[in-house]
Amino acid sequence: MHADFSVTKGEYAGRWINESWKRDAQHPHSRPERIWSKADAEAIRDRCDGQTGTVSEEQKPTKQASPQLYDLTTLQREASSRFGFSAKRTLQVAQALYEKYKMLTYPRTDSKYLPEDYLANVHETVDAIAKQGGELGKHAKHAQSEKLVIPSKRIFNNAKISDHFAIIPTGRFVKMDEAAEKLFELVTKRFLAVFYPSAEFLNTRRITRVTTPNAVDAFLTTGKILVTPGWLSVYGRLPGVAAGKDELCAVSEGEPAAVTDIEVTDEETKPPARFNEATLLSAMEGAGKLIDDEELREAMSDRGLGTPATRAATIEGLIHQKYIERDGREILVTRKGLRLIEITDELGIHALASPSMTGDWESKLRQMEQG
Repeated sequence: MHADFSVTKGEYAGRWINESWKRDAQHPHSRPERIWSKADAEAIRDRCDGQTGTVSEEQKPTKQASPQLYDLTTLQREASSRFGFSAKRTLQVAQALYEKYKMLTYPRTDSKYLPEDYLANVHETVDAIAKQGGELGKHAKHAQSEKLVIPSKRIFNNAKISDHFAIIPTGRFVKMDEAAEKLFELVTKRFLAVFYPSAEFLNTRRITRVTTPNAVDAFLTTGKILVTPGWLSVYGRLPGVAAGKDELCAVSEGEPAAVTDIEVTDEETKPPARFNEATLLSAMEGAGKLIDDEELREAMSDRGLGTPATRAATIEGLIHQKYIERDGREILVTRKGLRLIEITDELGIHALASPSMTGDWESKLRQMEQG
């Protein structure tokens, strides 16, 4: 059962739960939100439809630091999610911004850090952005006036740089094409945001109870409420206003919440989604271990498949050899690709098809490289 509720500061969704539910070994698939009888579900819908509930909340404060500066893989992943760019296309555009427009630093990098002696260059770049005006200029001015650009090991760290440092703007501005503009703005926002303070949220467990003559139906909503935007202000975020599926609009304790929509959904478990360019790049970076946390992903970065500069070419090579194919944004395996994996199993050499084996090799080669 899913319901939408309307309050003063916006709308939010809730899912019906049985507040008296307890784990039962006899029913291992039972969950507080699962209803096994369609008639029961429809009865809940009928009695709650058009009613008004009362809101109560439990909240815990939490902070979210800005994401780190871009390396090539992270930039490719984000450009794929936001603009539908392939990894190859992102590399081409970033290369043009480096070579032709001279507006970004060298893009074929696997580092998210800057050299420790680079602070003066960063100040010059932030000043250049401030002079351009507009939204980015406003945030650059704020960073300078509030003295936010200071040395930090999270940004300036020689030990985390091999051949090249993170991708950042150079401070040069010239007219560019639309794709370059999109990528440049992505990098520049991240560059400014990294110096801003953490965003502050309230992790929230919200229960909306709808009381009718015969029952009290509870709907659970979990998410977070933005209290202080911090670095998110660079992305135009305002306190109390929801954005994204895990964020909620603010409510007052006991505030009435009108049920604007309620529906019964009949569902089954689903397999994981197919890879797209962004999720495949993430899987390659973590050698098959899907890691969402940026810090953990960085710890795995010396055990990935390929390097930021070669991952796009690997994907394109597999497509060219017809082992995989693009279907819209999704990447599918072909019959030829499936057969290749089957053969490695039949010959008892399935380690050859294991991303973790390549990850271990990469890790050992890196250790040799470092003596």
